[in-house]
Amino acid sequence: MVGKALETLFIKIWVIIKLNLFFWLFSCCGLLVAGIGPALKTVNELFVSHEFEYKDITLKEGWDCFKRNFIRGNVLFYGAVLLLVTLAYNLFLSVQIQGLAFLMIDFLLVFAMVYAVVTFQYTLLLDSYYEIGLKNLLKLAFISTLSNFTNLLKIALGLCLILFITWKFKGLILFGTFSMIQIWSFTATKSWRQTIDQRLELHA
Repeated sequence: MVGKALETLFIKIWVIIKLNLFFWLFSCCGLLVAGIGPALKTVNELFVSHEFEYKDITLKEGWDCFKRNFIRGNVLFYGAVLLLVTLAYNLFLSVQIQGLAFLMIDFLLVFAMVYAVVTFQYTLLLDSYYEIGLKNLLKLAFISTLSNFTNLLKIALGLCLILFITWKFKGLILFGTFSMIQIWSFTATKSWRQTIDQRLELHA
């Protein structure tokens, strides 16, 4: 019993490490600037397809995913980055001004940034799960983030915890941070994806 539990634990740790190394490898293939978005999408897609079946997660499949997702991954990633930069700049301007109204604006901007990050995670997951056009993907991700505040909190708190642990243990940047974020997002949204599947079956 203990041996089986340890084996399961080691398999999960190995999958996390393997996917994170894939992320860095593919990011470097895109010279980081053009590689991070598709690499995140590739890691997400590999985990959605195989979860913790580590033998099925191969470099060849990862490379095929990376090439296939190159343009779309960059569009999604830099769309999110542009939105976050815009919100962050507005937050920077807003905190310079005193007053209750601007304090409320600060809060709304921070929430909008969290919402944007969570929505980006939804776009990666939903795009890996369903064959869907970009416009409908963004709509579905936006609705998904709004429809379940509990999931939004779970993803946001999970991301904060992962980043905090990474700050304490910098080696996770190489061996775990990015894959853990994708795996946590997958786990936290499981019930919502099941709800979507049920609704799709009703309309099929």
